Amino acid sequence: MVILMSYKRVLLVILIIGISGILVYSLVRMEQSGTKQTAELRPIALPYNWIGDITKEHIAEPSGITYHAIRKSLFIADDSGIVYEIHTNGTRIQAKGVNEFDIEGITVDPTTGLLYAAVEDAEAIIEIAPETLTIQREFEIIRDFKGEQLLKKGGMGIEAITFVPDASHPEGGTFWVGNQSFSLKEKDEPSVVCEVVVPLRTATDRKSEGTIINAYKMDFIDISGLAYDAQGDILILISDTTNLVVEMNRQGTILSRYLLPGDEQEGVALDGLGYMYVAQESGEIIKLGDRRLR
Repeated sequence: MVILMSYKRVLLVILIIGISGILVYSLVRMEQSGTKQTAELRPIALPYNWIGDITKEHIAEPSGITYHAIRKSLFIADDSGIVYEIHTNGTRIQAKGVNEFDIEGITVDPTTGLLYAAVEDAEAIIEIAPETLTIQREFEIIRDFKGEQLLKKGGMGIEAITFVPDASHPEGGTFWVGNQSFSLKEKDEPSVVCEVVVPLRTATDRKSEGTIINAYKMDFIDISGLAYDAQGDILILISDTTNLVVEMNRQGTILSRYLLPGDEQEGVALDGLGYMYVAQESGEIIKLGDRRLR
């Protein structure tokens, strides 16, 4: 009987030690996982060669920028509703006001060469002919997605836009827009990137609607610029307030974060030739040699 009780005590001690070991192992793995996730979220220095400000004349408040591969020039949207076209060395080609729209970003459909600008207050996309800078069509984005109003009326509004071409898509591709928000609280306007389908090819009406088909909430505030990196098939997001460049795939997964040089960064563009352009609200267009790994 005494031997049996001693045997049970030994088993109990072994069991307790085993359970303790498993708990300690689990806690260590959880801590290692948390440390790894924190490291993955931590931004690193953007690898670049500094070329500097290329502007030859003052642009009041640049709010977006895009590279036009056909014309080999840069188009810049200004807060006052003016669109500028400049050479990549900064000299002006043309400039024109597009009514009184509050345009906060600009992009190009590389197939047609047409420009598209994001209108902040109306949550709309306007189509602009690059040769004359005249408005052709307007597409109002439906604000709701899966029962939630992502683009809140009276909110901060869309601040960034880029076009991702897709030859197999009936519209030639889709737009991605960034909604500006300065809070990550659940009840506040979301900091979100939305994929939007617009009837570019299937409708000819001067006014049509765009529909959100995907939306991804970000864990950082103030999405101020968007660009599409065709070489890596990824989206480039920038945040003015947090001075970040963020790489994201089209499934909404954050791939990397970099510290963004400069100040008041409102737009970003890639020319596919190894250069990145950052439009700053102060009026400068910063050119960088892009050394991110492909």
